Amino acid sequence: MGSRKRYPLRIARTAHGIRAQGLRTLTHSAWWARRWVASLETMRLGARMGRGRQYAIAGQVTELVSEGSHVEACVTGSRPDPYKVSLDFTSVPEGSSAEAALRAEPMLVARLLADDLPTDVEELLRADGVPLFPKAAPVGTNAEGKPVYDVKMHCTCPDWARPCKHLVAVLLLLGEEIARHPAALLALRGIDMEDLVPEGPGASADPGAALVSFDAAAAAGAGDAAPLVRRLGAVPYWRGAVRCQEALSRIYSRVRPVAIDAAAGRSIDLRSGTYGGIRNG
Repeated sequence: MGSRKRYPLRIARTAHGIRAQGLRTLTHSAWWARRWVASLETMRLGARMGRGRQYAIAGQVTELVSEGSHVEACVTGSRPDPYKVSLDFTSVPEGSSAEAALRAEPMLVARLLADDLPTDVEELLRADGVPLFPKAAPVGTNAEGKPVYDVKMHCTCPDWARPCKHLVAVLLLLGEEIARHPAALLALRGIDMEDLVPEGPGASADPGAALVSFDAAAAAGAGDAAPLVRRLGAVPYWRGAVRCQEALSRIYSRVRPVAIDAAAGRSIDLRSGTYGGIRNG
């Protein structure tokens, strides 16, 4: 029996990029987040899934730009220069029947704006021959008879497998954003929410009608240190070592009593000692 080929151990360089915050909860969140992860698992990733997950958590993705169906990213690996990653998703054709059907269904658009994804949307895209979630198998063949894939993936790393761990890290970060805002999934398919919302007189409504007085807001959250912070959820593309929600909660709990006193017109002296947990000096 021949000996197995051994590869040198490579350790990724430390990076301070975008850190994944909720990968462990993706499989327990909304149905579209679960489907996103399931679609990645059909790609026979093996150990690359775990390595990509660690890259996403460690902040190895230092840049991530998504413009419609095109995504570009930089991922720090074991080499001095970061790897360049790109993904191109199949987008709906011009004059898409799916886009026209969405415009004709205001309730579907309203649910998308409220960060909900109706299952009907997947059927609408399928009618255009475009999958909503990435597909591992070829979706057809080109003029030369070669397979055509739903997502074109490229990475400058030497790994021949696609997706490699660098691409997996980017796909998982995209999954976190999609979990929070499913409209991002439509954007990857070339459907912009701005094109679905009709412009009208109601678009310029008085912003003052949406304001809530400070006293009422303080009273509503009197027993809660950071109610608004928790409503934010996991902030996408966060670069801090501590979870964004936890860091903001600490700041909010310290600043809140000072803000209440300031709103009530009470005097505030921050020249010495501590005030509401805020230390000076």
